[in-house]
Amino acid sequence: MNSNTTTLVVDIWSDFVCPWCWIAKRRFDKALAAFEHKDAVQVNLRAYRIAPDYQAEPIKAALLKKFRDPMAAEGMMYSVQSHGVAEGLDYRFDTMLFGDTMDAHMLVKAVDDEALRQRLVEVLYEQSISHGKSLFDRDSLALLAAQAGVPAEMVKRAWSTPQLRQQVQDDERGASRMASGVPLFVFGNGTPISGAQPQEVFQQALEKMHARSQVNLAAFAGQACGVAGCTI
Repeated sequence: MNSNTTTLVVDIWSDFVCPWCWIAKRRFDKALAAFEHKDAVQVNLRAYRIAPDYQAEPIKAALLKKFRDPMAAEGMMYSVQSHGVAEGLDYRFDTMLFGDTMDAHMLVKAVDDEALRQRLVEVLYEQSISHGKSLFDRDSLALLAAQAGVPAEMVKRAWSTPQLRQQVQDDERGASRMASGVPLFVFGNGTPISGAQPQEVFQQALEKMHARSQVNLAAFAGQACGVAGCTI
């Protein structure tokens, strides 16, 4: 990173049982990969539970309770699957589970390496959505963590460190001040962007964030003192 570049911060709130969150993540990842200044971007993964204290059950049953109309539930699943296919994602609602993801979020919080954390998040999405793996059983989560390459000591720390639970709850409070659900993206403390927006929307948000950062750098660069005096 050179002296003319500042860190560009993106905060992302999501939940593993939110059907749209994996799609939103994939679209953002594509936008970031194509962004000229991607090396200056710091992505903060924030936790959010759409079903706190909810006993785990098949997601189809949970959706039917929510919509109270089988046709509406089927329509929602069809829409998600169609958008998922367009992004190369395999949604299998027949085997997906739904519930309180506190343990999964604490596991992610326990990983302090950014690349490893991103790999774990992708494994949790893929294995729960495409392969019906449980995110509500710690033995299952430990196996998924091992698959992602997470060391056993990090897994052990995940559920024995009260501060990680507090971090999840702090993230949730932060999101609740801006929106009522996820996925939620905030680019450089700008206006929040909700939902699985098209890739182009994320690309525009990244460009605008970079442009704002350059304006700020130029403003500060003009305020300097030298042997001939100080500029205003």
